[in-house]
Amino acid sequence: MPHSVPKKISHQTSIKREITKERIYNAAISLFQKEGYELATMRRIAKEARVSLGLTYYHFKTKEEIVLHFYRESQIEVKQLATQFFKTTRDFKTRLKYIILTQLEIFSESKMFLQVLARHAGDPSHSLSPFSPETTLIREEAVGIIRDALETSNLKIREDLANVLPELLWMEQMGLIYFWLSDSSKSYINTKLLMNDSLELTFKLIKLSNFPLFKNVMGPIFRMFRLVKGNPITKNR
Repeated sequence: MPHSVPKKISHQTSIKREITKERIYNAAISLFQKEGYELATMRRIAKEARVSLGLTYYHFKTKEEIVLHFYRESQIEVKQLATQFFKTTRDFKTRLKYIILTQLEIFSESKMFLQVLARHAGDPSHSLSPFSPETTLIREEAVGIIRDALETSNLKIREDLANVLPELLWMEQMGLIYFWLSDSSKSYINTKLLMNDSLELTFKLIKLSNFPLFKNVMGPIFRMFRLVKGNPITKNR
């Protein structure tokens, strides 16, 4: 019978692999920041990390995989911090502001890198676009954080709006992030002002949605949402 690998050795090997992967990842992000995403090559990343090219490809098959790992790690951190913050308040607007500001804070150290990636954002067929098939799970996770913030808050809204609101607010968050990428104001104060004003308007509309007279406005909102999602619209007859 084949000898089984001692658990201690297996565990040590696993830790060593994770350390190596983290070294490659950090070297890549550092290189993206200094030289730009397009100019950085896998060979250059391997050299920066001081590991073999083969080992680099073992952990990350492409540069795109490194970026997706960056998105996932950022998302995990936002979720952990947000989950803890939700325990301090049930006010949905306060929670949403925290989610957005926390995301910006985490992204701030990689702003130059993200400015380069933003060039691909408008092309949903590009793997690095937040609207691409490759980023589906990351996108759903981000919407899920907002959904959790809503469902465990004290905000009472109609069910049909509650179903689509987290994704609509995620789209609003993405708009704020893209504005922030070109915001040169100190401590991104202009982005914060835009966030406060846009959320103020958004939450006024949310409150109005509970009134029967607002029903005529909700129809176009839901239709626009289905169009953005790429779902067919069936007219009522």
